[in-house]
Amino acid sequence: MVTAVGDARFRALSKRAVPIDSEELRRLSPMLILAPHQDDETLGCGGLIARASALGLKPLVAYLTDGGASHVGSPTWPAERLAARRNLEALSALRVLGVEPEDVVWLGWPDASPPPSGSQFYDETLQRLRRWTQDRGARSVWAPWSGEAHCDHLAAAVLAKALRDVLEPRPSLFSYFVWGWEEVGVDDAKCVRSLDCTSSVEIRRRALACHETQMTSLIDDAEFAFTISPELAALTGRTVEIFLELA
Repeated sequence: MVTAVGDARFRALSKRAVPIDSEELRRLSPMLILAPHQDDETLGCGGLIARASALGLKPLVAYLTDGGASHVGSPTWPAERLAARRNLEALSALRVLGVEPEDVVWLGWPDASPPPSGSQFYDETLQRLRRWTQDRGARSVWAPWSGEAHCDHLAAAVLAKALRDVLEPRPSLFSYFVWGWEEVGVDDAKCVRSLDCTSSVEIRRRALACHETQMTSLIDDAEFAFTISPELAALTGRTVEIFLELA
């Protein structure tokens, strides 16, 4: 069996975590999951999405970037084609997790090149996301942990906090982990929460398999090609997901 990334830290945080039960999930719904890329939704909180969907809570998902920079220099898969394919893969994965297309929004930032906070593009995105989320009455926002070492994950964390501050009523804010399991500072987290996701392990594995451009050698002519490692994919095998509840 492949060991998931940051397994020792995951076990340590699990011992401190306060469980989230179904009643709390209902109080936190509708929930908005902000995903930097098309696959982060499954790796970081696929169990949350699947459990909320099973309870009929209709989680919302917003994709920050177009995902077009995972494979660079491919003559057969230029960025525009890759981005379109990744969106289709994301819809397939979300369908497995229980989310319908009408509950998904695409924000269209360029992959690996987030606009700076305060720029016109950033402010337009924030207002668009505010309107979309406000109309659906979101009570909680879930985004990557701000310590994750990827510019798009950090940008998503910053955008989530800005969104929380402009929504009325003010929603709860949570962080999830994709790359952050091995980053310095996780152990200092003050409010650690856990969610039992035992029933969704196979669902999450099937959802992740939908991301073929990231999981397989479908694109074999790129100068640089990102693929999800077995250790990262093994996050979907955990029976518990860990989150940070932010003040």
